[in-house]
Amino acid sequence: MTTPVAIVVVTWNALDFTQRCLAALRDLTDHPAWRLVVVDNGSTDGTVEWLRTADDASLLENRENLGFSRAVNRGIAATDPGEDVVLLNNDVLVTDPSWLSRLQSVAHGGPTVGVVGARLVAPEGYVQHVGAYMRPISLRGEQLAGMELDVNQCDRDRPVESVVFAQVYLRRDCLDRVGPLDEDYFAYFEDTDFCLRARRAGFDVVCAGGPPAVHHQSTSTRENQLDYWSVYNRSQAVFRRKWAHWLEHERHDGEVTWHSVLHEPMGYAVQSRALVTALHFANLKVGYRNAYGSPETATGDPLLDDVVHRPARPDVPQIAFCQADAFSRVTGGPRVGWTMLEVTGLPPAWVAGCNAMDEVWVPASYNVETFRGSGVTVPIRVMPLGVDTGYFHPRITGFRPSSRYTFLSVFEWGERKAPGTLLRAFAQEFKESEDVLLLLAVTNRDPDVDVEAQIAALDLPPCPPVVLLLNAGFATPQMGSLYRSADCFVLPTRGEGWGMPVLEAMACGLPAIATNWSGPADFLHEAVGYPLDVAAMVPAVARCPFYEGFEWAEPDLEHLRFLMREVVDDPERARQKGLAAAAEVEARHSWGHVAERVKQRVLELGG
Repeated sequence: MTTPVAIVVVTWNALDFTQRCLAALRDLTDHPAWRLVVVDNGSTDGTVEWLRTADDASLLENRENLGFSRAVNRGIAATDPGEDVVLLNNDVLVTDPSWLSRLQSVAHGGPTVGVVGARLVAPEGYVQHVGAYMRPISLRGEQLAGMELDVNQCDRDRPVESVVFAQVYLRRDCLDRVGPLDEDYFAYFEDTDFCLRARRAGFDVVCAGGPPAVHHQSTSTRENQLDYWSVYNRSQAVFRRKWAHWLEHERHDGEVTWHSVLHEPMGYAVQSRALVTALHFANLKVGYRNAYGSPETATGDPLLDDVVHRPARPDVPQIAFCQADAFSRVTGGPRVGWTMLEVTGLPPAWVAGCNAMDEVWVPASYNVETFRGSGVTVPIRVMPLGVDTGYFHPRITGFRPSSRYTFLSVFEWGERKAPGTLLRAFAQEFKESEDVLLLLAVTNRDPDVDVEAQIAALDLPPCPPVVLLLNAGFATPQMGSLYRSADCFVLPTRGEGWGMPVLEAMACGLPAIATNWSGPADFLHEAVGYPLDVAAMVPAVARCPFYEGFEWAEPDLEHLRFLMREVVDDPERARQKGLAAAAEVEARHSWGHVAERVKQRVLELGG
C-alpha cells in the first residue's frame, strides 16, 4: 500500500538552486501521493515571491532565519498525521523517477526501520554520503565514503549509525515516538541527534542504495556568507553536552582491548583497520595498544585516529591481532591471540607466544592442524576474516585496460606468491596471437629486488601482453575497480594465512583460480571458483626466518595452464562461478559478519 508523503523543503535565498530542485522533483517523482511543503527562512532574493506563484507548494513564511531545525519542525507540523515526511535540501537534485518510491519501500521494508537516508554524490562525481557516524571522542561528524570517486561503492541498503538530513525519509511512527528535531541546534548536528534518539527508541537507521541524488553541499551557508564555524562550534557544544557521555561510556554492549598495528600499509594493519572499524559499529568499545610497543602515527582514518587515544583497559578481554612472537607483551585478560602463518608449522617463539594466551584464533582451518602439530596446547578457534562488501561487489565500476580477456593477479612480489609459475603458465599456454592479457598488480617492498629483471630472467617464450603495475598503491576504494577491470583472478600461491586478494576478487564477482591449500581452501571450492591442484609439498624457501624448516605447497603448473585455458574457452561458466562466489561472500564473509562473531566471543569471555 502506498503511504502519502509530504516533502518538506527549507529555503533561505539561493533562488536558482530552489528552482532547479523543485523542477527536478516535479519532473522526476513517480510516487502517486506526494505533496510539497516549503518553509522559507526570511529570504530576500526573490525566493518568497517566486514560491508564492507555485500552486503545488504549501508555503510557510518566516520573517527571519529561524535556523534549520526550527524551520523543519514548522514544516513537519504542517503535515497530516497520515503522511510520512521527507526532508529535502533545496540544493539537492533528484535524478531518478523512482527515488521517492524507493525510499518508501526501504522505510516500510521492516517493522523497525524509522529513518532512511540516501546515497548522495557531488556534481563533480565524488561520493558525499552513504551514511554517517560521530567520532566518539572528538565528536566530529564524518560521512562514510566522503570525497571518494563514485564507482558505485556502498550501493545496497544497509544499516548505519546516522544519515545526513539533506535527503531523508522519516516514517510517521518514528516521528511520533521520537519527536521533532531538537531546536537547540540552529544548524548542524541536528540530524545525528535525531538518528541517535531514533536508535535509542528502537528504530533502525538505514542508508538506501540505488541511484544517487546530486547534492551541492552547504549552499545556504555559502550563498548567505554564513560564518560556518561559529554555527558549527555552537552546535557541537550542544551535542557534546547531550551525547558525549553516552557515546563514549553507555552505548556499548561490551569492551575489548585491541593489540595490533594500524598505521602500516601492508600486513596485519590492513585487516586490523577494518576489524577495529567493524567492531566499533558492532557496538563494542575498542581500546588500543600497539602490539609491538611502537608509537602509533596517524592512520588518516578519522575513527581510528580517535580510537588510538582511548585508554586501554587491562580488565577486559585482550585480543592480540599480530604475529605470535609479540603475544608476550599482552597482559590482563582474558588473553586471545589471533594470528596466522602460511607454512606447515610454527617457530618456537610463536609456539611459546600462543601457549601464553588463554586461547588462540586462526582465520583458516588448516592452521588448527599446523599449530597443533607445532606444540600449541591452548584452545584454538577458527575465526575467519572478511572483506568490505560495500567496496567489493560485482556492481563496482571497472576501468578495463583493453578488450582482451584479462587475467589479474594481485600480490606482494616474492617466492611465496609463485610469480614465476604464473608467468610460465601464461606464456606456455597462450600463443602470442591470442586475445588475452595478464595484468600483474605487484607490490615490492624490497629495495634489493628488481622485479622487472626477475621477470626478464625467466626468458619466457613469445606470448600475449603481460602488463606490470608496480607499487601502484591502490587505496581500498580503488581496489574493487581494479578487480572489476578484469575477467578472472589468478594466484598460484604457495601458502596464505587467509588469502585476502582471493576473497576480494570473489566478492567482486570474478572467477578465481587459486591454490587449493592453506587459507583459500576454506572459501574457494568448485561451485564458486577454480581450486588449483598442489603438485607437491616442498621446503619453504624465502628470506623469512619464520619459514625455516617448514614446507609450503608447490602449485601444479600444468593444472594452472588447464584452468586458465578453461576460463578463456568457457567464459560464461566462469562468469556464473564468479557471481556465485560474490553471493557467498556477501552472505558469509563481510566484516560485519566477522565483527558479530568476534563480539559474541568477547561477550562470552566477559567483555
